[in-house]
Amino acid sequence: MNLTEKEAIELGLKIMKDISFLFDESDNIIAVYTDKSETKVISNNSWLVGFPYGKEDYGRNVGANLIIDDELKKGIDISFRNGSITLGYDEEKDKYFVAKKFP
Repeated sequence: MNLTEKEAIELGLKIMKDISFLFDESDNIIAVYTDKSETKVISNNSWLVGFPYGKEDYGRNVGANLIIDDELKKGIDISFRNGSITLGYDEEKDKYFVAKKFP
């Protein structure tokens, strides 16, 4: 494990702010470590960081899930209600951006 839970959450916060994804900062943000041997979906050891959002739209918070590659220490993508975002990273500016969004 290259990142701690605290570091994964801090990186997640940076990523969400870099791409201007609005989330409920007052609600609980959680991070769970996933070993690649435990799943067939993720190819590297990863952190899944959950961000609550949408209370004003849905009447309750729903989750946006950010996958951070633990080995690279970089965000990969975000899945959320009815969509997903593939992340890009500009090393010169140390800033994440939306590389692709669905829908």
